[in-house]
Amino acid sequence: MKVTKEQAQQNKLALLEAAGQLFKEHGIDGVGVADVCRQAGLTHGALYKHFADKQDLAAQAFAHAFQAGHGRAMRADAGHQRTLSTYLDRYLSLKVRDDMAKGCPLVSTACETARQGEAVSRSYADAFAELRAGVEATLPAEGSPAERQALASTMVAALVGAMAISRGMAKADREEADAVLAQVRGVLEGLGGLAVR
Repeated sequence: MKVTKEQAQQNKLALLEAAGQLFKEHGIDGVGVADVCRQAGLTHGALYKHFADKQDLAAQAFAHAFQAGHGRAMRADAGHQRTLSTYLDRYLSLKVRDDMAKGCPLVSTACETARQGEAVSRSYADAFAELRAGVEATLPAEGSPAERQALASTMVAALVGAMAISRGMAKADREEADAVLAQVRGVLEGLGGLAVR
C-alpha cells in the first residue's frame, strides 16, 4: 500500500521526535536506528526513506528538538518582552535538569557532538547561534556588537555547562547540583545588567 504524502510527513515527524528524545536520554552513540524505529512504531524502511543514514537522522533530530523547545519558549513569551531572567528561569530549571528527555539538546550532546559528523556539528552550531542571538537581544544596548556577542557567547556557555554539571552530580549530591544552577544563574543575571565596556 502506497503511503500518502501526509502519512510520510507524520512518519518523519514521529522518527524525529523519537530520535530527539532517545538521543537526549542515551546519547547519539547509545541509540541504534532499531531503537528509534521501535520508539516511533515504524520500520527501518520508513526511516531510510527520510534519512540517508544515522548521521543524517541525528543532525535533523537535533535541529528538530532544538527548534521544538526553542519554539515552545518563544510561544510562551508571545506578547511579553523576553528578558534575560526568562532565559535563565527556563534554561536552569530543576524540572528540566531532572528529566533527561527535556531541555536543550545543546546540553545533552555537548561533548558527544564532537565525535559525530559535520552535519550534526552544523545543527549544533546553528542552535548555539540561535540561542546566543536570543540571549544577546536581552542585553543592554551598550558596547560594540562584538562585545555584546562575546558576552552572550559566554552566557550560553555558562548555561550549557551549568546544566551539564548539575545533571552530572545530581544523583550523588543533589544539594550541590541545585547550588550550581542557582550560583550560575545569579552570576549571569548580574552580568546581564552590567554595561559592556
